Amino acid sequence: MAHDIRHILGPGGLLASHLPGYEPRPQQVEMAQGVQDAFQGNHALVVEAATGTGKTLAYLIPAILSGQCVVVSTATRALQEQIFLKDIPFLTQLFRKLRPARSFKAINIKGRTNYLCKLRFEQAQQTARFRTRQEADLFKKIERWAERTQTGDRAEIPGLPDDYAPWREITATGNQCVGSECEKFEECFVTQIRRQAKEAQIVVTNHHLFFADLALRSGSVSPILPDYDAVVFDEAHHLEETITSYFGYQASNFRVTELVGDTQRAIESGASVLSPAARRAIDELERASEAFFGSIERPEGRYPLAEALAGPRAQESERALQALRAELETFQGWVATADIGDQAERLASRTREVREDLERITGQAHPGFAYIAEVRGRGVFLEAAPIDVARIFEEKVLSVEGPQIYASATLTTGGTFDYFLGRLGMKREGAGAPRTLRLPPVFDYRRNALVYVPRRLPDPSAPEWLDGVCQIVEYLLKLTEGRAFVLFTSYRNMEQVHQRLKDSIPYRVLCQGEAPRLELLEEFRRDVSSVLFATGAFWEGVDVEGEALSLVILDKLPFANPTDPLVQARTRYAESRGANAFMHYAVPQAAIALKQGFGRLIRSQRDQGIVAILDSRIASKRYGRIFLESLPPASVVWNAREVRDWWAARASPPQASASAAAPRPA
Repeated sequence: MAHDIRHILGPGGLLASHLPGYEPRPQQVEMAQGVQDAFQGNHALVVEAATGTGKTLAYLIPAILSGQCVVVSTATRALQEQIFLKDIPFLTQLFRKLRPARSFKAINIKGRTNYLCKLRFEQAQQTARFRTRQEADLFKKIERWAERTQTGDRAEIPGLPDDYAPWREITATGNQCVGSECEKFEECFVTQIRRQAKEAQIVVTNHHLFFADLALRSGSVSPILPDYDAVVFDEAHHLEETITSYFGYQASNFRVTELVGDTQRAIESGASVLSPAARRAIDELERASEAFFGSIERPEGRYPLAEALAGPRAQESERALQALRAELETFQGWVATADIGDQAERLASRTREVREDLERITGQAHPGFAYIAEVRGRGVFLEAAPIDVARIFEEKVLSVEGPQIYASATLTTGGTFDYFLGRLGMKREGAGAPRTLRLPPVFDYRRNALVYVPRRLPDPSAPEWLDGVCQIVEYLLKLTEGRAFVLFTSYRNMEQVHQRLKDSIPYRVLCQGEAPRLELLEEFRRDVSSVLFATGAFWEGVDVEGEALSLVILDKLPFANPTDPLVQARTRYAESRGANAFMHYAVPQAAIALKQGFGRLIRSQRDQGIVAILDSRIASKRYGRIFLESLPPASVVWNAREVRDWWAARASPPQASASAAAPRPA
């Protein structure tokens, strides 16, 4: 490489010379040098870089300097957009100032369903049906956009809701895509992106697409991502859950409905009406699907599949399952010979895949999978989820040649990377083990942050715990004059505390579910004294700087639901290998989630405030030490008097006097 990292990021470097107010951070330089070494040495690097490090530039700059084709994969589309729309343009300008100047091409690639399918859009214009006037008006807006868009990316359409149902009819999943046989193939937006990606050096994507692409590479559908030399996984703590999603099997009533709808659309695009034979085939499959999935009568939630199929309707479920299998086989044979041109073979193949996945799941024959039934709204979803993803990750990712960077603000628990490395099958030491780098915090947590754990609060399992939570929440909100996130581990807890306190809190109270997530955040930022009640969706990926957020309350330690069938299966698996599942699986997983919740508070050098964890088990249980050691090095206090004194020393006079008048909880 022709350029030294320190000449770009260090004191007196390129950034300092061209970016007013830029302050070099030793942690950022150290991370960038570690990433540069990984690219040069062709090895893996696992790095924990706390908030404020500037980790995005710390891996992008070495990636560009490497001259290799590098995939940058993130956990969320929000970060993906930020990298491509903010960081990449900035670096494009910056690298032109290098001597000699450098240029590079970058592309942002999302999943197929983010892009308009021209073929299905053309068909939908003839057959589209709308449930409401609003849906119809939005479709007209899409039609006007479709005439001028160069990318086909739905993100270009202002005001289009995430759950806009007709969009499913005008986009195409990998199964729905006709591929090179499509009459629109050459002008297809996905085709264009795939071609552009072959010329790009930096390919920005997300974990979901990265692993969906890996799964496709073993099938018949063309992958979207180009061949690459290296990969950077940002927000790497999400990798296990993403791998679980893409290397299992799924079946659902929605999947059957989608298959039927696509078949009907294919027929109608070539004929004015369905033939009697077509109508019978479709009706019989729909009835069989409704009978089987309808026999799983459970409240919303996740259940072991064996349990969901048992009970008073077990025999009915078994008969309905056999009937559905038979109808899928019949439908496959019929659609293969239907007069729908090239789509007949593809629809027959999709039907076979649905039937085979249904058989794999309901057969429950492979001990390496957890078999799950989930009821969510009108949907019934069956799943075979891999219990241990380490072998899959080793085969699909670790065995691939080339540098691999794993970065996140939350990868260590109790000061080590052992949990993260173990979950993904990485060696901890010796040949083939990744290098690890844990950077010290950038922010002064000891001065600007306080952790409060109410030692005397009852255990969360005690009936009186909720009363204590309400009392402490009310006290703390008056202390900081609002300006708080109150985050919960369950909707039930959130709703109960919200209902009991919303009328007594003298500040504007916002609650998750009342409006879309982004709207709630914008409203929270506008009203500096507001309070937001929320659950897991706000524990990470939310950035509020300044005085609008001075208090983060976490209702309890975020242990995974012990009744979840996948958690149960992974617990049994750990125990079968002689491990203490609670200490080696449940505690580290919860510690990482807790670090994410803590991370909402301090987002800049000027931020300060309190993180209250309303779970006395941190004080009373031996594992509590692991949670505290996993958090940034803030001071910890155990009673409300110490919180009041700490806040009064930092608050302005009006805040101090107001807090002094607040009643102190027992």
